Amino acid sequence: MFDILETFGGWYDLPAHIGYVLFAVSLFLTNIFWLRILLIISLAFQIVYFAMSGGALYTGIVWNVVFILINAYRLMALVQARRALGRATRGQLLGAGADEVVIDAANSLDDNQIGELIRLGEVYDLAPGAPLTTEGEPVDWFYFITAGHAVVLAGGVEVARLHAGEFVGEVSFLTGIVASATVRASDRLSVIALDREKLSRACAEDARLSAAVHQVIGNALARKLVAANRRGVPRVPQPA
Repeated sequence: MFDILETFGGWYDLPAHIGYVLFAVSLFLTNIFWLRILLIISLAFQIVYFAMSGGALYTGIVWNVVFILINAYRLMALVQARRALGRATRGQLLGAGADEVVIDAANSLDDNQIGELIRLGEVYDLAPGAPLTTEGEPVDWFYFITAGHAVVLAGGVEVARLHAGEFVGEVSFLTGIVASATVRASDRLSVIALDREKLSRACAEDARLSAAVHQVIGNALARKLVAANRRGVPRVPQPA
């Protein structure tokens, strides 16, 4: 190991090697939160290297400080946006116990995209019995349940129950068809409601936002199919 270090400049070059390795690793990251953190650490190691090397390396130090400040600013904006999203969802999207798929999708978004979801969404508390969708009628809102439970009725028969972390109206969002089931709050229910047309336009304008939303919807539908098969329900309990 000592020979390798001497070949690449010695111990005083070690901060530079660490910094560039971290920078290389960051190129493989898709999670914008950890990417920015890794970049800040990488740039910090490079500053240490420039300071240890001596000579007129202030240009590199100053520019790395600028890059760190830019990433720190964007990281703070991202954290603030996620806190706002966490408050809106009572921690269901970003907190402990949340659905792993939803967490992964949220982590793939940057602060602007999370802010866009917050801007598009409205938080509602619904009383027991309040309807979210009505069978055979158009669905204008796409819901994410953050607390409480809902019951799914097809032909007046209960076919499923939904809980925090699940969606209502996802089929209508994907296809534009009318609701295939009635969904009502079975107890006090908290939801984030997204206007279907506004969300569709936002997804059309942002490919990454669209990919994350469709990833969550696809996994939610897959889980409902698996649950329906386990129950032996002949009809897939899609709420919209």
